[in-house]
Amino acid sequence: MQHTVNWPVTSDVYAGSFMYHMEPNLIHLGYVVGLDYKNPYLNPYEEFQKLKTHKEIRKVLEGGECIQYGARVLNEGGYHAIPKLTFPGGMLAGCSAGFLNVAKIKGSHNAMKTGMLAAEAIYDNFSKNEGEVTGDELASYETNVRSSWVAKELKESRNFKGGFDKGLWAGMAHGGFISHITKGSEPWTFAHTKTDSEATGTKDGYKEIDYPKPDGKLTFDLLTNL
Repeated sequence: MQHTVNWPVTSDVYAGSFMYHMEPNLIHLGYVVGLDYKNPYLNPYEEFQKLKTHKEIRKVLEGGECIQYGARVLNEGGYHAIPKLTFPGGMLAGCSAGFLNVAKIKGSHNAMKTGMLAAEAIYDNFSKNEGEVTGDELASYETNVRSSWVAKELKESRNFKGGFDKGLWAGMAHGGFISHITKGSEPWTFAHTKTDSEATGTKDGYKEIDYPKPDGKLTFDLLTNL
């Protein structure tokens, strides 16, 4: 597993990549860009294509074949943005509830754990009601999630993204401090009071970004990937 920070975007943009190596000879490569970027001409897809041209990425990908491409939006609100998790007849688990650890760009383990806790709550309800589907609100599920290691992990990383509001280097320093020293015990909270879209400026204040044409081997246009 490899992670990178920022490049190829400018230092005022929150971004990073991940690369997972899998048997027999597969690569899972992705690039994440925070939607609070300022330049309206920034194109996350095109930045991902540029990422692949870096010499450390290129040497892994060259000669390979793109098997599958996809894109999605990540819920990165973390600990402070966890909604109410239960309602009559249903529960929220996994990424639908925002259980992504944004510092690690990792959420599958939290999705599986909360899914297990949801299943346990359903089983307990079935047992109590002799197998009858009641449509009850299973409040015990939320209680169990908030007392689990999922909530502990998300609390520890709750201020990670907010540290980058002051720029790349401030964010890196702050992220290292809370990840290795305070581990969630810091007395401060970085809260977002605006939507990501409010951070993006108007095009008259920025220069258009000139993205290189795809070569059809390492980099591709969006329609080809779709």
